[in-house]
Amino acid sequence: MRYAFASALGQVSDGLLASYATLPADTYLRHDRVFRFRAFGEAKVKGETFLWQDDSASFFQSEGINGYAGGVERKFAPLPEATRAFAEALVNSPAARALVADEEFRIGCHQIRITADDEQIGLPAPEGFHQDGFDLIAVVCVATENVSGGISLVRDKDGDEVIVERTMAPGEVLFLADQEVVHYVSPITPKVPEQPAHRDVVVITFSLTGEH
Repeated sequence: MRYAFASALGQVSDGLLASYATLPADTYLRHDRVFRFRAFGEAKVKGETFLWQDDSASFFQSEGINGYAGGVERKFAPLPEATRAFAEALVNSPAARALVADEEFRIGCHQIRITADDEQIGLPAPEGFHQDGFDLIAVVCVATENVSGGISLVRDKDGDEVIVERTMAPGEVLFLADQEVVHYVSPITPKVPEQPAHRDVVVITFSLTGEH
């Protein structure tokens, strides 16, 4: 399995949708204007039980994995409760469990809003085509508003052929075998000028065989 699609539309709650409005700015951007807002949490999973780490959880990627923001231990705001609940429902879903045979593993959950307006495009993946350095990734498009662009693209890690090119609908999940593919999302701009745009996602990383 290099990739698979599923739906999590039934797990998207009003609380999850509302929580995006309170996400703080991502302070690790290398741009003059803020276009990414973010929260993060980690959990150990044992069967269907989630042991969420305290609010001091940090996220690290090597520069080899992430040339844009790697090499820095990044700390983000803790996940809202509605996001934790969503992550648990997704990880325990039949679609996810069909891909994860392990009964014990770790997850990282990133809640991200990308914004754009007439003066600033939004960059969902400023690092370009990349891998995240984990075993499995679930990317969920939670909601979009007035968005043009935001096309998800996936290639085999050793080739240039695009094997996925898709504008994900709200509630859609894209599972990726992170060690086998590279992925990217094209910039977003407002579909209707003079009105703001945003794209809201949840990204869940799975560490199945060891610490990352």
